[in-house]
Amino acid sequence: MSGGQTRRAQQPQQTPQQAQDQRDQRTFDRNCSSPAPTNLDTRPFLGKSFTQSDGVSAEGRVGRFGGVNPTLRGRLDAVEAELNTRWGQTPEDQRLKPDGGRARTVADWCGVQGSHIGWRPDRSGHHRSGSAIDIDAGANPYVAIRQTSTAEDGTTTETMGGEEAGRINRQARGGRGVTDAQQDAAQDVNAQRSQAVAVYDRARTFAGQQGQENVAPRSGRETTGAQYDRMRAASDHLSQYLGLVFRTAPGSVSRRPVADPQNAARDVLIAEITEANPQATAVAAIQAHLTAHPNPAWTLSADETYLQILRDYESVRIPMQHGAVTTTPGRTRNPAAGFLHFTRSFTEVMADTGRLRWGGTAMGMESGDMMHFDLGGDAEATPAGVCEAGRQTDAAPAASGG
Repeated sequence: MSGGQTRRAQQPQQTPQQAQDQRDQRTFDRNCSSPAPTNLDTRPFLGKSFTQSDGVSAEGRVGRFGGVNPTLRGRLDAVEAELNTRWGQTPEDQRLKPDGGRARTVADWCGVQGSHIGWRPDRSGHHRSGSAIDIDAGANPYVAIRQTSTAEDGTTTETMGGEEAGRINRQARGGRGVTDAQQDAAQDVNAQRSQAVAVYDRARTFAGQQGQENVAPRSGRETTGAQYDRMRAASDHLSQYLGLVFRTAPGSVSRRPVADPQNAARDVLIAEITEANPQATAVAAIQAHLTAHPNPAWTLSADETYLQILRDYESVRIPMQHGAVTTTPGRTRNPAAGFLHFTRSFTEVMADTGRLRWGGTAMGMESGDMMHFDLGGDAEATPAGVCEAGRQTDAAPAASGG
């Protein structure tokens, strides 16, 4: 080993979080070189703080995250008041967390575990003015969605959605101003998203349910509760299916996905997917499930199901990434935990009492942002001078809450 190699080996190794923080800071520096707005309210919401760093540091670096603007703060105060009222009216023995354990706080009862993200220096969007909040972003990721339409002749068409779907779908169609490289990249993203929603469908079939999983944007006058119920069903089916092979903790996976997982060789999958339970244990759990829950629609053996779950774990986690959209993320959420962890009542109060738009279903084809709530058309304007400098081109994608 050379001297140079020895010196590198002696350097402290970065944790995945430290590496991600550096990538986030570089993305931020390319997109914003001003402090956050001065009107941000950084008080906790439901006892959980905002991820904070909302000014220029001693080293001249600009913070990444801050609080929310006064309009959103007022809505959140109304939400908190309503939730506190409901909490007070609920008998103690019924104050349960989503997992059935005893809730000790309103946040526990709502299924809110982690901190929030408010202001963020996006090039566009509601976070830039403090008009959006991401709730417990580690547990409630951005996921792939699907809109299915049927023509008069019975032909069905699927449109993929999710983070940056507007740009991605436009580039996937090609045309004026779109390079071949952009079109190819966008089509790759949509092909991967198609695999991800197919995993939802397999998990639904495995659970004994018929038809496709409904992960479409809000339709017509659909209530908040109905939107939540179908997205939560998709999340629960996914967790139950993958949970036969994978644990729900830790909450993130810090490795790049296996290439082309739906066609990868068995030995490659087993070697590279290091989070799986031991094969014999997993196959036995699957066999026990198949025996206890006969399902004529599920034709795979326990061993074949084990292999399919390995493939599906890799495919479905890719859109649940941290940072900008890519088909080869270095870090994702753990899909075995599902993708929606706060409760139906919390979502209803946020949307109905707080009059907030839920990113899960209410943002058209860019829905799937489970963590996200914003002011919609009531968003405040971004104060003058905030994030006006720095690169603002497609070559420098904005930092993402995904």
